[in-house]
Amino acid sequence: MPARDLRADLVAAAARLLERTSSVDGISLRAVAREAGVTAPAVYGHFADLEELLDAVLDEGFTVLAAAVTDAVDRETDPAARLVAGCLAYVRAGLAAPGRYRAMFGRRRVASGASAFALLVDGVAACVHAGRSASQDPQAEANLLWTALHGVVTLRSAAPEVRWPELEPQLRALVTRLALLKPGAGWGDPDGGAPPRM
Repeated sequence: MPARDLRADLVAAAARLLERTSSVDGISLRAVAREAGVTAPAVYGHFADLEELLDAVLDEGFTVLAAAVTDAVDRETDPAARLVAGCLAYVRAGLAAPGRYRAMFGRRRVASGASAFALLVDGVAACVHAGRSASQDPQAEANLLWTALHGVVTLRSAAPEVRWPELEPQLRALVTRLALLKPGAGWGDPDGGAPPRM
């Protein structure tokens, strides 16, 4: 039987608690230890305090987010398709762990999202370079996109009972419009579905 990776287990336990409580304020070292099935003093062998443990949880969240976006983008060759795929992966990763996502972009860590924003800027710039976007300022369009993607994750996770439009067409429409994408081979401008119904 392989040796237990207690540090990883503690991070996973804290992440589960974060999803259940939806706030870092609802997490304590004692609760994390209980969730991981160890005594509270065992936590201190791996983390100096709760803040360090929460930082590890949020760092892992950014790693998972970046990996999901990179994997999705790497499967496409067309720059517009790459941009849409990356945005869709971003939203899906956020919806998969909404509690952690909320904490990742809370006041504690919002600056850590700079790498996600840089990926968006690069994606829009690649579309411009390929003649697929009318953008004159990829950073400005990326800013709009990031704001919209964050809104999609936040609204859908806050109100799962709402009958939202199908995610992929909605994201494709959002990216097409905000990144000023031009039609290309096999590329349209979908309407994104009907407005949500309560």
